[in-house]
Amino acid sequence: MKKSFSSLLNSSFGWLVLIALLVLVNITATFFKFRIDLTEEKRFSLSTPTKKLLKHIDSTITVDVLLEGELPADFRKLQVSTKDLLNEMKEYAGKKLEYNFINSETIEKDSAYQLMLASFDLIPTARESQTKKGEEKVMLYPFAVVNRGDKKIGIDLLKGKIVYDVDPINGTRQINEAKSINAAESLLEFKIADAIDKIQQQNKPVIGYLMGNGEPPIGPPNGIETYDLVKTLEANYRLFTLDINTHPVIPLEFKALLIVRPTQKFEDSTKQKIDQYIMQGGKVLWSLDNLDANKDSLARLANTVAFDMGINLDDQLFKYGVRINRDLVQDMQCDMVPIVIGQTGGQAQIQPIPFNYYPLLTPSNNNAITRNMEPVLGQYVNSIDTVKAEGIKKTVLLSSSENSKFVSTPAIISLNELKTIEEPKLYNKKFLPVAYLLEGKFNSTFAHRTSQETINQFEQWYKTPFKTQCDEPTKMIVISDGDIFLNKYSQSQQQEPPPMGLSNTQQQLYANRTFLLNALEYLVNPSGIIETRNKDITLRLLNKTKVEEEKTKWQIINIAVPVLLVIAAGFIFQQIRKKKYS
Repeated sequence: MKKSFSSLLNSSFGWLVLIALLVLVNITATFFKFRIDLTEEKRFSLSTPTKKLLKHIDSTITVDVLLEGELPADFRKLQVSTKDLLNEMKEYAGKKLEYNFINSETIEKDSAYQLMLASFDLIPTARESQTKKGEEKVMLYPFAVVNRGDKKIGIDLLKGKIVYDVDPINGTRQINEAKSINAAESLLEFKIADAIDKIQQQNKPVIGYLMGNGEPPIGPPNGIETYDLVKTLEANYRLFTLDINTHPVIPLEFKALLIVRPTQKFEDSTKQKIDQYIMQGGKVLWSLDNLDANKDSLARLANTVAFDMGINLDDQLFKYGVRINRDLVQDMQCDMVPIVIGQTGGQAQIQPIPFNYYPLLTPSNNNAITRNMEPVLGQYVNSIDTVKAEGIKKTVLLSSSENSKFVSTPAIISLNELKTIEEPKLYNKKFLPVAYLLEGKFNSTFAHRTSQETINQFEQWYKTPFKTQCDEPTKMIVISDGDIFLNKYSQSQQQEPPPMGLSNTQQQLYANRTFLLNALEYLVNPSGIIETRNKDITLRLLNKTKVEEEKTKWQIINIAVPVLLVIAAGFIFQQIRKKKYS
């Protein structure tokens, strides 16, 4: 074989044949592409829903990434990851997907572009970076803008779970930039794929907002508490109110139904309408309070009593697989409220104090809805237990921290108790569930207690037989906090109400908006893009202690050993030559 190959090269046409073979191999390779992702977490592979989405892009989409120029090391890593992802996406989308990287200096000179970013709530961040002039503070725009014709969607590439390093001695926390950016990298595929999916939608999904049982109104002039809820949803959904008392059924055109903090009793006739909507495959997002804690009374009198509101949904939720308890969760991981601790010179002395009835809820990392998500701010939250419901899968979405407890009704809430620090050992409950995702074929609460007249009416309205069980699996989310998607407000407030999840005392925005959008995306969107949030990119950090201990050894191995190998190879080669030609 070796001789025939040598003969081929020595023949007059040998080199031409070889060149022809190489050209043929290259042409074949252009038609039969394949890639192998050898990483354990498949970080360079796209999910099946993303591939399907990219193959069916109907018109050219351009992604402008605003990560170019002099960037800190961590942001350069985010830049490279974004570029790798877009290259991989382009393999499936072809010419229908284009991307550009834009220098931050160009954005700073373009006021119109900055206004456009502000309309997406994308605010630049200032960081120290090594530039040509030395170490200086630069404005960074870790954003992307997805364009399709006149439509634009802004993406915060940096948004994700912020990871902290905790000092074991004094307990202080410091943001770990590398791990936080790594968490953001895990969400890159979801963010960009979701934006591509949304920008192609011809018709926005319709969401129903239930009214008729004391829920906060939406829209002007009285929808102050729901201002941010409406603003958050209007970009991707069409939101319609439905008075349950005046409509015979809940329309199936509603891709999901929002039930937000009802304060009045649900009659069986109302519950039947919700039940049959679910039996027809409808999805429901329940945001409920079992107890009413009067915040005005707490502000004026420094104490209040939380009492059962009697909304009468226990039997229905029990049938679906959960029970909201009549208690209030207290958590050491909580928001702060300003209270008067004394007076000096006739002036009230106000100090922020941890308020354990406002827990910072921990998102579960085992579900696409809450994976790599920041804490969610809760207010007067109840714990939830699961009960037997055959065929229903139950997944915890939010829970208390590992240092929590609960008080049962009647719960007396007093600001005075906050002035004394309770013993941490009293917070002996861990991860009390406060939000559940339920999936499966639900059984009707009214299977054996509905009159024939009512059955006939539902059959007439829905044009299908009365259902005692879902024909196909459906989903619902139950949250034991009615305020979780509402924004705070003041009667004297003149400006735009603050967003949901904002801590006024700490001026920190928690992930309530993200939780709402992810929850609805999971319920409504059949594409499965939300599942890409489950992607996990492992940050393999070096052991600093071990690096310090073995630094000299590895310096020798990396510097001296290659030099010695070259010298040894040269010496051996010389000896072989001497022996051969002596």
